[in-house]
Amino acid sequence: MKKRKNIIIAVVFVALIVIIAVVLVKINSGKVQNNGTNDANKGSEAVESEEESQKTDENTPDKSGIEEFALFGVDSRSDQLDKGTRSDSIMVVKVDHDAKKIRMVSIFRDCMMNIDGHGYQKVTHAHAFGGPKLAVDTLNKNLDLDIKNYVTVNFNTVGEIIDEVGGIVQDLDDSEVKVINGYIDEVNKVRGTSSDHITSAGTYTLDGTQAVAYSRIRYTAGGDYKRAERQRTVLFKVFESAKEMNTAAKIKMVSDLISHVNTNYDTNEILSVFKNLADYTVEDSTAYPQVFYGGKVDGAWVEVPTTLADMATGVHQFLDGDTGYTPSATVNEYSSALSAKVSGPNNDLTNTDFGD
Repeated sequence: MKKRKNIIIAVVFVALIVIIAVVLVKINSGKVQNNGTNDANKGSEAVESEEESQKTDENTPDKSGIEEFALFGVDSRSDQLDKGTRSDSIMVVKVDHDAKKIRMVSIFRDCMMNIDGHGYQKVTHAHAFGGPKLAVDTLNKNLDLDIKNYVTVNFNTVGEIIDEVGGIVQDLDDSEVKVINGYIDEVNKVRGTSSDHITSAGTYTLDGTQAVAYSRIRYTAGGDYKRAERQRTVLFKVFESAKEMNTAAKIKMVSDLISHVNTNYDTNEILSVFKNLADYTVEDSTAYPQVFYGGKVDGAWVEVPTTLADMATGVHQFLDGDTGYTPSATVNEYSSALSAKVSGPNNDLTNTDFGD
């Protein structure tokens, strides 16, 4: 697995989210705060022409300074983008707009944290309990972060984009072929499609349903870690195809996906990033926890970081460099409580590249 490809995939994910958000900008004035309720057909009629879009971008000021925001990827059959849906993908993104540099940290969905009002549970549950606001609050309190903004997307959306770009080419091994057809049947029902089964290992051009099914595979070697890798691979290939389209085609493509994004970003902020996206580079990306106990705690399979204080320190060092950060009293309290639940670590991923 190559770190360089992981970095590319990370920026692709950010780019895909921004492109979707930009379409919302063309349709709404004021805040891009969809909450999964917009009418996609109505939005398509309101999309600007390519010339108008370019003029809007030219008149949008560049962003400056440094910010951190959260990305949540949910697997919702009904486009529920607020509370009620767990976040299968959780990322913290730091953007230096002056240097045009990005750093990203993935937080494993099964990482055990203190969720306000719900005790110590998998961090994925925070989004289900209280939507992106509680999910952001959980990251902030457990890791001493100061995240203000969020973006939540439905991963099923990717299937629609894949169909529009003509599919993606993907290798499937024997272990993946053994389980993918069950997922294809499930996604066919959700999307109302009739995609074919895959019967042998090989290289295929996967349509939207097959690609989403591929991204959901988890019962092979690597489990959830491998599934997260498949999702990033699919997003990378989607964007590689989509970025070849002209501006008008991109806007039309994502205008059908309005109901699949929820964010509290201001429209001008989104536009300023999108306008200069090609100038941004991702310095690095990683994932946490890297040292943890994986097993059943309180009846549920979780990953307990060893320790949460060390994890918070690692996240800050990765995002900000050597700033002399020390965990707060709150983080130390949570860390001690979590450590008391397990005997010690049984997983150490400190030498693992978190990507393809």
